[in-house]
Amino acid sequence: MRLFRILQKIGLFCAGLLIPVMTYAFSFTDVSSFDVHFDAISALSDEGIINGYNDGSFHPEGNVNRAELIKTVVSARLGRDAIDNCIADNAQPNWHYIFFPDVPVNEWYAKYICAATTNGFVSGYSDGNFHPDNYVNFAEGLKIILNAHNIDTSRTRLAQNKLLYINNGDWFASYFSYAYNKNLINRSKFYHPGQLMTRGEFAEILYRLKSIRDNNLDKFPYAGYQSSEEYTITIPRLNIINLNVSFADPYNSKDALGVLKNGMGNYLYPPGEGKKIVLFGHSSGYSWDRSAYKNVLRQINKLQTGDMIYINYHEKGYVYQIFRTEIMPAKQLASIMKDYGYEELNMYTCWPPDSIKQRYVVYAGLV
Repeated sequence: MRLFRILQKIGLFCAGLLIPVMTYAFSFTDVSSFDVHFDAISALSDEGIINGYNDGSFHPEGNVNRAELIKTVVSARLGRDAIDNCIADNAQPNWHYIFFPDVPVNEWYAKYICAATTNGFVSGYSDGNFHPDNYVNFAEGLKIILNAHNIDTSRTRLAQNKLLYINNGDWFASYFSYAYNKNLINRSKFYHPGQLMTRGEFAEILYRLKSIRDNNLDKFPYAGYQSSEEYTITIPRLNIINLNVSFADPYNSKDALGVLKNGMGNYLYPPGEGKKIVLFGHSSGYSWDRSAYKNVLRQINKLQTGDMIYINYHEKGYVYQIFRTEIMPAKQLASIMKDYGYEELNMYTCWPPDSIKQRYVVYAGLV
């Protein structure tokens, strides 16, 4: 019964209790009215600014690459003629590429990158290439979006908030601060400049910025809190950024191993409940384990007292600060499962790596 109540708390059985009536964004089969970015994706789709894939999907949780982002930004800012004629107006004789060696003139994205470059929206990397297939992180994405709209962020007041991983003097600080102050991003979530931007998040930022400019608003109006299924963790000391976390049955070892193929696992309660949160991850994994996350906590011993752990859960951010670490025998691990009636995060992995005799445990309190 206790396990059933735990699972009820984290919503694993909710899907079977209600059958909601869903509508879908125009022409996208995977963007329902319950998607947190539904309004943004629908509006931009209606205006022909964003497009989906050939199968009718949009993949709002997928990452956006530089070519895709540039196409959308340019389409929202420039006229059709300026885009279509850019290569003919700027390409030199015998050029097989436009401005960057890795942007062939016959690629679908070439004219958009051409238009973005000539209008100062974007530049290449230090190696002289554009890298159109690279996924865009938030620092880079915000800079391109705001520059494309000719927004001067140089005088923007630094947004002091524990949910923004920025410091005064960071080259991206003004872009994040502007986005935060204008409600272009969710002020209740945690953001790291290195986290990859999803297609849904990109659409949301562009939609909110467009709404501000089209309606002459000071900032995007707060539209109320809307939840999602997101659950990610960021641990800067370990260079873990927005890693997926999944709930697992503490009485089912196969279930625990299964969730670790996608990131880290959570036993007991979710963030924000005022109760014990137990997270776990691999430090080595088994030889047959081919998952990408078999070594995710291999350097957990680098964590120090005072280090921060950031979690995004259902569109809300939580910050935890480490106050203690210890190594304990594996048979004593059950001791960290006890809930004391206040919010505390315990995180563990097998220790030392490639051994299962002990557990390295990190204790952190809610900030």
